[in-house]
Amino acid sequence: MVTWRGAVLVGVVILSLAVLLPTLRVYIDQQGELRALRAEVEQARDEVDHLESEVARWDDPAFVVAQARERLAYVFPGETPYRVIDPEFVTTHAQGSPAAADNPAQGSQALWYDVMWTSMLVAGNGDPDLAPAVEPERDSDEAAPLTDVDFGR
Repeated sequence: MVTWRGAVLVGVVILSLAVLLPTLRVYIDQQGELRALRAEVEQARDEVDHLESEVARWDDPAFVVAQARERLAYVFPGETPYRVIDPEFVTTHAQGSPAAADNPAQGSQALWYDVMWTSMLVAGNGDPDLAPAVEPERDSDEAAPLTDVDFGR
């Protein structure tokens, strides 16, 4: 036996659920989106902090010098730069170079000291006309007077 009041109460509850459930579903979806966006913002802030620390490293003169030496192969005045090429990665020589002509075949069984001795014998037999002319060095203190730039003005 269902009373008239019970039927009205059930109807009101069903109507209120019909009104509230879509709103509740939207609220739950928005909360999930909000959590995802907050995580994305946190990740973006971490990336910004990392990039700002990378930029701040360039304020250190030692870091700038190290990067110039490593990336651009810069050297200080008076230093002699050397570039060592790993023979595992270089398999050929420049076309027409003496190294290409005198290099023993790859995989040959020549002994290292025989190859070294042969290179010492061949080293002095180059064409003297191809050698660059060497100019005598002048004393730089006598050649150029000091300027304001030399004193840091």
